[in-house]
Amino acid sequence: MGMLSFEDIVTEHYNTLLRIAVQHTGNRTEAEDIVQDTLLKLLESGKEFRDQEHAKAFLIRSTVNRCFDYLKSARRTRNIALSEAGEDMLPADNGGLGSEQTQEVLAAIRTLRPEYRNVIYLYYYEEYSIREIAAILRKSSNTVSSWLTRARDQLRGVLEDEQGDLLRGDAANRCRDRRNPNQNGTNPGAV
Repeated sequence: MGMLSFEDIVTEHYNTLLRIAVQHTGNRTEAEDIVQDTLLKLLESGKEFRDQEHAKAFLIRSTVNRCFDYLKSARRTRNIALSEAGEDMLPADNGGLGSEQTQEVLAAIRTLRPEYRNVIYLYYYEEYSIREIAAILRKSSNTVSSWLTRARDQLRGVLEDEQGDLLRGDAANRCRDRRNPNQNGTNPGAV
């Protein structure tokens, strides 16, 4: 098998890298800059890959590292939550990233520590195994497994809190409706 061309690598992995960068930065413009910088560095380095999986792992690791650099930089500005940014924040995806429920989950993921966000995203959205994630992030499989477990627990808590808030809001509305059954002040039972 021959070496992959730069164009093949960009075509195959751009949207994945952009989703990862948006998930980290919460800002599509910054995410595009990070991905462009990652791809430019790859082009300048002349690094070659024999298969798409090796290229993808390398590019994900590079993108995550550049996101961490961005988050530490003085250039960083106010983040926008994915749920506030609208569906145009994320690139088109066949996995349904634009759905309202998925946007809520992504917003909950943004509340997690960066290393937890990485493992959740790579495990569930990119469908990497724990061993593959460990290789990409250069961590042990046990560390990745621990992060995944902790991230799931924290996500469950965040999503349950949000669902509880919604249910409490519905319950408050039902109580208010029982006290005042007709909004216009008339008694519906009166003739």
